[in-house]
Amino acid sequence: MEPFSALSVAASVIQFVDYGTRVIAKAREMYTSADGALSANVEIENTTNRLQELSGSLRASLRQGDEGFQLAPLDQAETALDKICKECIEISKKLISSLEKLRLTKPHKNKRWESFGRTLKAVWEEQKIKAVVDKLARLRSELDTHVLVSVRYDVSNPGLSFRKFI
Repeated sequence: MEPFSALSVAASVIQFVDYGTRVIAKAREMYTSADGALSANVEIENTTNRLQELSGSLRASLRQGDEGFQLAPLDQAETALDKICKECIEISKKLISSLEKLRLTKPHKNKRWESFGRTLKAVWEEQKIKAVVDKLARLRSELDTHVLVSVRYDVSNPGLSFRKFI
């Protein structure tokens, strides 16, 4: 065997072993976890739930004033903010649904095999989930910017009414 071929085979074997040990470690983590999910996925799910709740509260505050009465139609900035909140809520629901599919089901007679299978699925879905998380992060950043601009706009124009956010 030529030296470069042997090196290529050795590198492939090392990659396979590394990948396998990571999958097994994650499967063990899922198997031993109290909630049947990887800790990284639980963290993403908790953060996504908070963002979804905040976006919902913000949308509700755009539509109603402090006293619960209907406010005037939304202006351009408020409409943009409403659209961002709506998109955050929709994407959050999809992400949470995807993460729930990666959890272990309640009692299962072959918990070890199920945790291994769910872990493989989680590893395969990892890039998709990361893409959705990145999209939510961009939306959150855009949401932050819109809220800050709205607050600055309202403070600089004291004659305008300030809508209470959240």
